[in-house]
Amino acid sequence: MAGTTLPLCLLLAAALRGGLTQAPGPGARPGHPLLRLRRLEQRFHRLQEVTLSHLQSIAGNYNISYNIDRRFRALAEQAEAATAARAALGAELARLATTGRRLHRRLKRLEGTVGALNLPHRPLTHPLGALVEAGTKPHGLPDAARSWGTQLDQEPQGRVAPSIPSPRRPKARRRQQRRQEEGHRLPANAGPGGAPREDAEHPRDAAPGAQAVAPVLSTVPIVPQEQPPAPQQPGEGRYRPPAPVPTSPACHTGPVLLFPNTSAERAAILGPGPRQGLRALSLCTWLATPAPRLGALLSYATEDGGSELAVRGCGGDLPGSAHFVIGDGEFRELPVTPLLDGKWHHLCLTWSSGQGRYHFYVDRRLLATGSRFRQGYEIPAGGSLVLGQKQDHPGRGFGTTEAFVGHLAGLAFWSRALLPGEVASMATGRGLPPGPLLTLADASLQGGVRRVACPCLRRCL
Repeated sequence: MAGTTLPLCLLLAAALRGGLTQAPGPGARPGHPLLRLRRLEQRFHRLQEVTLSHLQSIAGNYNISYNIDRRFRALAEQAEAATAARAALGAELARLATTGRRLHRRLKRLEGTVGALNLPHRPLTHPLGALVEAGTKPHGLPDAARSWGTQLDQEPQGRVAPSIPSPRRPKARRRQQRRQEEGHRLPANAGPGGAPREDAEHPRDAAPGAQAVAPVLSTVPIVPQEQPPAPQQPGEGRYRPPAPVPTSPACHTGPVLLFPNTSAERAAILGPGPRQGLRALSLCTWLATPAPRLGALLSYATEDGGSELAVRGCGGDLPGSAHFVIGDGEFRELPVTPLLDGKWHHLCLTWSSGQGRYHFYVDRRLLATGSRFRQGYEIPAGGSLVLGQKQDHPGRGFGTTEAFVGHLAGLAFWSRALLPGEVASMATGRGLPPGPLLTLADASLQGGVRRVACPCLRRCL
């Protein structure tokens, strides 16, 4: 059976090959299988081109959407930075406006004082001063009065000494003008120079000096002089006393803690800790340390997750750096070399979970910033917040290798990210922003850490 099947197959293949190679007759139709194969091949090529064009358009749309999303993220970061800059600018403008109002009030008081010292009308040459400047010595009061009357007589007729207009009623103004006009009228017995004639009769009991001065005094224009406004008392009218200017940026900062040495027993516990999870925080303090590295400034630990928050200095080859730790070991490196000169400095560290942004300030200057640091993370509540020591569990695991040595003052902890203007306000001695979660007043001291009375921090070192 197998031997007969193979020859039959060969014969069938040869017949088909011969039929396909033979040219069709005049009335015969072209071979249907070849036409169909050609049409199918053409359709397949068209379908392949259409599919390729669709795939290219899909890839282009994906690239556009990816670029738009990246651009939106960049715009969001720029908007956040602009908001922070706008807040800082608003605080600075408010401070400048307050200073401008104070300067305006002082200027008005100075103008009133200067107005009280100057005569309100056009000053006439003082007879005694004129004679002294001319090098002649007056022989007496009558000569001086006669010279003054001569000067008044030389003034143009009908001219009234100018005066500073005052906000008076029309009747008072007309009365003042009548007094001025009457003041320029000379007596009938006055001579050409304004002094009385020698042949005029005078009372015998009147003194010669009085006889000479009386007519001259009647010629002086009577112009009422406005008195400067009396200084108002605090709380009266619109007067406000100027705000006190701090004598030093580091005065009146509140409690001061001293960590004398690297002992495993010395620590300060801030309690009670946060009762709700933290999605933002701010830590600000004045500090001075004589140590070559920062040490463990702050640590926060819970029973479940271990260390959740820490600010501690690095040892070994990086004494001028510190680690800002959030969560399970993830950290950012901060430059702390400016803090290691043994002097007082203001430190402020902020973080927000929304964009994972953090800012590190030293003496109002931004030294480090970044984003996407523990973005979306929430620091759990119910832990222990310790100053000056590193802790692996709440209140335990203290050591000497990372202990903080130095002074801390005015430390405060917020459950929000402070604005740059608020940080600058603290660093210049204007007090704490509202709503601190914890301060040094809530600290319980252990192992020799003590409070130091210090009105101004520069006197504590």
